Amino acid sequence: MRTRLLTPLRLLPLLLALLVILGLQYFAAQRQQRFQGLEPVNGVLDLTHVDVSETVYQVVNNWDFYPYELYDTQDFAQGVAQVQEPASHPVRYGTYRLVIQAPPNQYYTLCGFSIDYGTRVLVDGEEVYTCGVVSDNAQTAVPQVDYMTIPLFSGEDGQIEIIYQYSNFVHRDGGFIQPTYLSSPENIQALQRSNNLLSLTLSGGLVLLAVYFLLCSGVEKRVDFLALALCCLLMALRDQNFYNIHLLSPDVPWPIKYRVFILIVMLLPVSVLLLLKSLYPKATRHWPLVAYLCVAAVASALLFVLPTQDLVQVSTTVYYLSIPYLLYQLAGVALHYWKLRKLEGADVLTLVGFGLMLYALVYEALLTGQDNTVTHYGFAPFGTLAAVFCTAISIGLNVQAQQRAYAESRSRSQLLEQMNRMNLDFLHKVAHELKTPLTVISGYAQLTGMQLASNQLNQETPEHLKTIQQEAQRLANMVTRLMEYSYGSTREFTLGPVSVQDLLDKVCALSAPMCLKNNNQVECPSTSCPDIHGNAEILLQIFINLVVNANRHAQDGTITISARPTSHSQVLFQVTDTGSGIDPKILPHIFQQGYSGDQSSGLGLAICQEAVEAHGGKIWVESTGAEGTTFCFTIPQEEATS
Repeated sequence: MRTRLLTPLRLLPLLLALLVILGLQYFAAQRQQRFQGLEPVNGVLDLTHVDVSETVYQVVNNWDFYPYELYDTQDFAQGVAQVQEPASHPVRYGTYRLVIQAPPNQYYTLCGFSIDYGTRVLVDGEEVYTCGVVSDNAQTAVPQVDYMTIPLFSGEDGQIEIIYQYSNFVHRDGGFIQPTYLSSPENIQALQRSNNLLSLTLSGGLVLLAVYFLLCSGVEKRVDFLALALCCLLMALRDQNFYNIHLLSPDVPWPIKYRVFILIVMLLPVSVLLLLKSLYPKATRHWPLVAYLCVAAVASALLFVLPTQDLVQVSTTVYYLSIPYLLYQLAGVALHYWKLRKLEGADVLTLVGFGLMLYALVYEALLTGQDNTVTHYGFAPFGTLAAVFCTAISIGLNVQAQQRAYAESRSRSQLLEQMNRMNLDFLHKVAHELKTPLTVISGYAQLTGMQLASNQLNQETPEHLKTIQQEAQRLANMVTRLMEYSYGSTREFTLGPVSVQDLLDKVCALSAPMCLKNNNQVECPSTSCPDIHGNAEILLQIFINLVVNANRHAQDGTITISARPTSHSQVLFQVTDTGSGIDPKILPHIFQQGYSGDQSSGLGLAICQEAVEAHGGKIWVESTGAEGTTFCFTIPQEEATS
């Protein structure tokens, strides 16, 4: 599979995720550290030469065991109790006994979880701890689990007798002593604080993350956030130290606690597979997920109706059924990336995060019941927290990629909009340019038509027809240039010497018929101006645009076109009308493209300005008012450019 190169900036999230994972592994190793073991011999633990001031010891589960009996100190003193061989089948209740030989007058503390699921502890004949109700029958026994801290004092003789009575009618495996730890009171307190701190920090943090992702799922409408919230919540509650001791009140009935806890453990793989499906929704079909969720729903309902002895078997069945669906999803994800032929940094983070979560879940499933740390605290929360970091960074990278794509799409849209606007402007200009010769042709054609109708042909009629022919040719030339532009064969207009008098004469000849509609006269006083440097056709277009604009605002008036040289080697042209003038409010905007105060195209004056500036001149309004308007523009003289 081809992988895109990751830049140093993209590698930063990967490095951060790696540091987080290493940190989590460190804390997990600290919590799972192997304490130095102390093994009783024939039910006696010798501490006479053991220094507990600096070390916490784990007491090996090699106590004297008395199945199906609930003995106390008097029973042992009277010799009633007899050690028996361990039963081959689960024992529902019984007694464990340990005798400690220690230096006289020494204080110790024994700690650990109680025997599942009801425990009564006697030390030297006195009851020092009770968890639930211990009984020899299921009707009167009350299950409960708690973390025990038992103070010990060796006395003058240095001997301590510890008796555990238990009853377990909840689980098929019966009861057994959980790993217990022995040291000085100060060391045991430090150990308990460390366990509580790690448990509350990890599980409490996962609960906060669950709330955060739940809110994100509501705001962003994203299924992957909802799946992350479910994973975080279940992994947090998986820690029995957090769930049983710190979260729930002791008044909550134990059957409810136990059933909910088994439900939490059973739904752990379901939440992980839901997360994988939400991250890759198109990698697999939906009906296998529906079938899998239906099985999980049925199993969840059974947890609240079956006897407690069968709950673990139901949970284990769901775990086994999760394996084929997991393999199906992994195959779909692998095929997804095979088709893409690429692997982004966000994809790597997603896969690493899910792999860590899956590894933690499998590790926990294999060691539950064998390792006390995994059984009571769980290992999956560590993998979940690492997965959350990886997935959160992955989602952040995907969001950044989406934002970049959106910005690029928006930029392309703006560019297309600008190009569309330019095309529209170009079309308006072309239409305006084509309209001018058509107006001239139409005016002269109407004039000639009226002469023909009245049979009043004169010597001007051939000139009118010649003008029509010239404008038709000019229109044809404009269409030719437009076609050349469309096919990419554009060419710049050429500049050269232009006779001012000839230009004005042609302007008057072309403008007069156009102004007959409003009964306006066009006057062009003779001039002795030097030649100008320009393009005669474009200059003619400037004048026609100005005359058309003047004719639109005048009635029964006069339009005067004049020219005179200036002291700056330029020729000043003026187009004056006797019309209504220009509103002062729109005067600053008249040369803006598309702006019009009389519902016209708003292109004529803009075209004039572009054409004048292309010749190296300037155009402006010299005066306007109730008596008319004067437009002025300058064109360089031919001598100035030689």
